Formats: sequence, C-alpha cells, structure tokens
Amino acid sequence: MEIQQDLKDGYENEKIGFEENDSHVDGSESSDTDDSEKEREEHYALERRVVELRKELSKSPNAYNTHVELISCLKKLGELDQLQHARESMHAIYPLTEELWLDWLRDEIKLSLSDEDKKKVESLFLRATGDYLSIDIWVEYIQFCLAGMDIGGAEALEKIRTVMEEAIRHGGLHVVKGGLLWDSYRDFEMAIYQSTKAKTETENINQAKKITHLFNRQLSVPLLDMERTWKEYNDWLEILDQKVETHVKASYDKAKIQLEKISPLEDTLLIAVENDDKAAVYRTYLDLEMNEIKDPSRIQALFERVVAEIPLYDAFWMDYCKYVDRQFKTAETTFAVFRRAVRNCPWNGPIWASYIFAAERYEKEDSFISGLVQNAFVAGLASAADLLAVWLGFIEYLVRKCKSDDSEQIVQLREAFTRATEHLHQSFDIEGDPECILLQYWAYFEAKKLNNMPKARELWRQIMGQGHGKSAQWWLARIQFERAHANDVTEVRKLFVKSINAVTSFDWPELIVKQWLQFEREEGDLQTMDNAQLRCDARMEKVKKERESKIVKDLDTGKGRKRGKTEENHDSVSIPPKKAKIGHNSASTTKSDTGNTTETRTNASQPVKPITIPQPIADPCRHANTVFLSNLDFNISEEDIRSTMSSSGTITDIRLVRDYKQRSKGFCYVEFSSSDEVKEALKRDREPLKGRPMFISPSEPDSALKHPAFKYQSTLEKKKLFVKGLASTTTKEDLENLFSKFGILKDVRLATFRTGISKGIAYVEFEDEVSATMAMNKTDGTTFQDRVLTVALSNPPPRYDKKTTDREELSLGGGARERKTQLSFVPISILRQAKSSTMPPPPPPLGAQKSNADFRSMLLNKK
Repeated sequence: MEIQQDLKDGYENEKIGFEENDSHVDGSESSDTDDSEKEREEHYALERRVVELRKELSKSPNAYNTHVELISCLKKLGELDQLQHARESMHAIYPLTEELWLDWLRDEIKLSLSDEDKKKVESLFLRATGDYLSIDIWVEYIQFCLAGMDIGGAEALEKIRTVMEEAIRHGGLHVVKGGLLWDSYRDFEMAIYQSTKAKTETENINQAKKITHLFNRQLSVPLLDMERTWKEYNDWLEILDQKVETHVKASYDKAKIQLEKISPLEDTLLIAVENDDKAAVYRTYLDLEMNEIKDPSRIQALFERVVAEIPLYDAFWMDYCKYVDRQFKTAETTFAVFRRAVRNCPWNGPIWASYIFAAERYEKEDSFISGLVQNAFVAGLASAADLLAVWLGFIEYLVRKCKSDDSEQIVQLREAFTRATEHLHQSFDIEGDPECILLQYWAYFEAKKLNNMPKARELWRQIMGQGHGKSAQWWLARIQFERAHANDVTEVRKLFVKSINAVTSFDWPELIVKQWLQFEREEGDLQTMDNAQLRCDARMEKVKKERESKIVKDLDTGKGRKRGKTEENHDSVSIPPKKAKIGHNSASTTKSDTGNTTETRTNASQPVKPITIPQPIADPCRHANTVFLSNLDFNISEEDIRSTMSSSGTITDIRLVRDYKQRSKGFCYVEFSSSDEVKEALKRDREPLKGRPMFISPSEPDSALKHPAFKYQSTLEKKKLFVKGLASTTTKEDLENLFSKFGILKDVRLATFRTGISKGIAYVEFEDEVSATMAMNKTDGTTFQDRVLTVALSNPPPRYDKKTTDREELSLGGGARERKTQLSFVPISILRQAKSSTMPPPPPPLGAQKSNADFRSMLLNKK
C-alpha cells in the first residue's frame, strides 16, 4: 500500500516537502494555494480525458493511439488497477512495443512484495519476451532475478542460469547488443567463482570451467567489441595458468571474418532513419546470411531483429514464416511465428493461407483451421487478392480432405465454394476474382473428382458470362476443359460454333479457326470438316471487311498516318513563294537543261524572297510565375477568375483561351507577380469554382515538360485507404470527421467527375500505418450516410506509358512519325489478357515477323 500511495501521489509528497521547507517565506501560503488549484485542475482534466477515451474505445476498440493515451493518463492519475486493466486490454489486441513493456514491468516490479507477486512479474516477463526480441527487456529480466533471489541456494542458481540461457538463446546472436547478455552471464558466474574460493578445490575448478566455456561460446559469435572479449579471455587464462586452445582461436578468427562482412551493413543500419531504408538494408543482410554464411540460428536471430524493428512490413513476416516452416519443421516453432505474424499483419491474406497450409501439414483438427479462416475475416483483409488467398487456402484444404464417396464432405465443399464466390462478389464485385480462379477450380473439382460434367458446364457458363464471352483465349480454355474431362465430340463442336460467332473481329478469331480445323482433322469426317471450313471462311470474310472498314475509318479520322509534320528545333520557319501566274511580261517559262523540270522565273526587277517568321522568345521568369487552370466552366469570365485567384497574390495577367468565336475553351493562364504566390495558388488545386473543381498546375511551355510531373503510387500504400460506396453528397469534411478519430490525417482526397460530382470513391491518408489499419478494420463494411462502405488499403494497379514506341519512320507526307511495333495489330483485349491472365498465351505467328505495311497489305488483300 505504501508503494501504491507513492506511485499515486508522488507529486503531492514533493509539494508537501516544498511547503514545509519554505513555510517561513512571505506569501508562501498564497503561492501554495495557487499550485494546489493548478494541480487539482490538471487532475480533473485527466479524469475527464479518461472518460472520453473510454467512450472512444467502446466505439472503436482497435484504436491503437487511444489505448496508448489512456494508459498514459491512468498512470499520471495513479489509478493502478485501472492502469493494469487498460494494459491487458491493449495487449489482447496488439503486441506491445519495448517502451510499453518496460514501463509496465517496472511498475509491477515496484509492487512485487510477496513471492506470489514476484511469480506474476516473472509470468509478465515471459509474455513480454514473446512479442518481440528486446535485449533491454532480457537485461531487465536478469536484473530482476538477481535482485529477488538468494544466489546462495543451488535451486536459485539453476533458475537464474535457466533465465540466462534463455536470454542467450533469444538475443545472444544480436551483433550490436548481444554482448550485454554474454557479459551479464559471465559476471554472474564470476561472482559465484569469487564466492566459492573459500570452498573445496573441486568446486573452484568446476566453476572456472563454466566461465572458460562461456568465453569459448561467446568468442565463436560475431559481436561488436570482440577484441575486448578476447583480451579478457587471455587475462582469465593467465589467472588459471592455461593457454589458448587451437579450436578456440580458429572459432574466434572465423567470427571476426564474418563480422568484417556484416559490419558495413550494421553501420548503415545505425544511420538509417526511414523504415524503407532499413528494410532495404535488412533485405541485403538476409541475403548475405542465407546465401553465404548459412547458419540457421543466425538467420532466425536476424529475422527477429527485423520484425522487432519494422513489425508492419508483412513481406519480412511472410519470409520468416516460410523459412522457419521449411528449415526447422517443428509445429511449436512454426506456429509460434505464424501467431505473431498474423497478430502484427492481420491484413495479409497470403500469410493466413500459409498458416492454414502449415496447420494441415501438422494435422491440426478441423475446428482449428476453421477458426483461422474466421479470424482472418474478422481481422480485416486489405484487398480482394488477400480475401481470395484465404478462401483458396481453406478450399484447397477441403478438396484434399474430401473423398468422392463422402456426401457430407462434398456438400461442405460445395457450400464453401458458394460462400467464397458470394463473399468476393459482395465485397469487391467483379474485381473480387477477375480471373474466375475459384469457379475454374470448382469446375475442375466437379469434373475430375465427382464426374459431374453438367455441373462443371454450368460453372463454365457463369465464367463466360462474367465478361469473357468475346475472348478467344477464354473460349479456347473452355474448349480445352471440355476435351480434357469429357471429350464429347458433339459438345466440343457446339462450342466451336458458338465461339467463332461470339469472338469479336479484333480479338484474334484466327485462333478459334485454327483450333477448330485441327479438331476436325483429328475427330471429324469429310462432312464435318467441310461444314467447319465453310463457317470459318464466312466468318473470316466478315472479319476481313470489319478490319478493313476500321482501317479506312481511322485514316479518315486522323488516327492513321499524320501528313506534313513540321520540322522542329529550328530558329525560324521559311515559307517558299507561290508559283507565279503566267503573263505577258511577268514571267517566262523555260525548259531546264535536263528537260525534266519546269522552272518559273519572275521579273528580275522584283525578286521574290522567302518570308521568315521569327519564333517568339519565351521569358522563363514569366512562365515560372504562371499557373495553368483547367476544367473551368465555359461561361466563366476573366473577372470571375480574377476575383477567385486574387486571394493567392497579385495577378499581373490573365489569358483566357478562346476559340475563333471568342468562346472560352475551359482553361486559362494566370500570371502572378512572384513565384511564392504561385506556390500558394497551387495549394488550391481542385477548389470548386461555379460548381466545378479547378485543376491548377504549373505552366510548362516546353513540350518536353508537358508530361505529368506527379505520378500516383502503383504499389500497396499502407498509410492510405481506398474508400468506395460513398454517397454522391458526401463531402471532404464528412470523411475527415469519420476517419480523424482513428489517427492524424495527412490528406483526404474525394474523387470527382469534371462536373464536380463525386464519383463515390475517396482516398484517406494517415500519418502512420497503424492508424490506417485501425481505421480500415473499423469502417470496412459499416453503414455511412445510408451507404455500405468498402474500405481497403490503397493498392492501385501499375500504370504503363502508352507513348512508348520502338522507333520513328517517315510518314507519307515526308515528316517523322512514331512507329508502333508489330503487336499494334493484335487486338487490345488479347494484349491485356496476355499480361494478366493465368491461362496460356496464344501461340506466336508462324514465319518471319511482318511490318505494318505487310499487315496492311494482307488485310486489304494486296499481293
């Protein structure tokens, strides 16, 4: 009770002591009263804040920062029981950091008066060392054991040695801090050696051997400051009057060589600040350990360092789980790492799927695996790919377990397939499984395992109905499935007939023709071959006309070759004179010496010279002070623009671009007096003006600079959330109010059409990854403004530069033009599927590669 009172009212004791010492000072009573009032107000403010934080946690139990703040407030108040409950509540959801654990442990150590209290502290230490590798926590554990035990008893000594060995096993290979544990262990044994000098010679010799053995073990590990340990070892041997053994020197030399290899990486880690920089160094570090040194214990120790320092990098957790599972092949070790992985990165579907696979390998019961799947769904998976990975992992388990004669298992498996497809469709619509992996797997199971072709065909009809009905590649996959599992000639022939008519003219129907004719050669007769040939010829004739019509249309609309492209990169443009009209005294026409050309001569007294048009000289300062405004209302005036943009600075010029009828084209240039004013104007990008968002960007007159300077991320952004399903009336302020309670917001961007109307999607970026994850887990699937929200980590698809070309060639008009590759005649749907589809790509064309001219001649039936 005295210690509790000390923790609770320590600052009051200091205040009382101060009052006693200075009571003789004039005016001290008034000063003390003011201090008491201030502390009382702070106390009440903390109590009110605790009430608010508890209300927030009742609504959002996964709010990480709220948990941390609640613990801090309760500690200041000295509410120890409530503080312990708050810490337990947070640890039930999240692993705690080293700082939180040390704070908790030190508070509990102060309160551990009885043996029962000390046992509780020991249990707490074991929980703390189970979250992350922390050398400081292990050192604290060792100190607690040494301070609270009688080292004179044999049982107590063995208990301390057990703790020391555990500390060495977990952190003794830590290159930077591992030496602290080794030194503590040796100091402990050295203290025992000093205390046994007065005892028997046998005890002294045995204790000396223990110390020597510790030296030998430590010197075989690459640790910082190894030279100091080597010197201490030699001094110790001098005391014992012994010499260094050969194998010890060899182990020490080997460890020093390894330390030289990894020292540059350790030095880089010391100066790395950003987590991405640390991740890159650790990746190189792991490659070195796994490919060159190849010590499993050291590799595991390095993985522990990585996940302790950057615990939210799921790629390292995934690699760690795979390594432990394959290297050690023990259920206890494997599951321990998997449990920590899904606790730190619950959004990662592949980690959950690997967890399910490991549970099946170690023959865990069905309830355990079903529990893993349920926990994955509750944890909040980041994307459709993560959700699909979990469902596939579970269904693969059920398929391997299912027996064809067990009706109950078959029903269970079909139910799982149904629930999986519905879950993905409801959560992500068609993006949930764009390649129909689940439906294809289900169809294979029905056909191969259960010999149920009608059900398999029904599933394939669903697949083709999901936007794949016009794709030659998907039709060929459907036909291949039919031939592989049923080989019903009539059914296959029906599919060829359907496919040749369904595939568009620009989606490579030649593939269908080739496969159909080959099928008839193998399976048909004269009549079926003749019928197939007639259908194919008719279809290809129609395809030829449609392609020819499109080429002509493209040429007419300017999508073909561009004529007369003006030469660039000249200081001026020369315009030749027009040909003079033939008159009596104005000109004379004569044959040239060669007789092949006609030369027109004008009156010698009035020679005609080329007209030179000077190129305007751009003022770089002027463009640096100019912004470009687009997406403007077509009825807007310069005065409207001036009144809106003048708040950003002094406007020196407004150039509203108009057409030949003096109508606005919807964009303009606004010139300011300084570059600082331009920066202020750029901050107003997408600000509404007359109901439309203004797009404000720097003015870039140089054509080389007209590409967008900013590119959105095309990888997983763990601090940014993608929100869809919003109402069209949702505002940026509404989203800020919804998500600000989960953490500090960095940016909220509501996507709109050019008219200013919301697209129903938004991007919400937080300052840290933990807040983003908490917000996703809490808001995904909830109702907001009568709409169900879908919230996931932002993971946009990669963007490709469509302007990339192979080379340039002369156009029909003599100018330079960009020439596309031969693949430009391959339909775009084939190109997309070749990049994204898991199915086999179409075979390459036979023969030598053809140019654009060859393809054009072929399509126009020219020889």
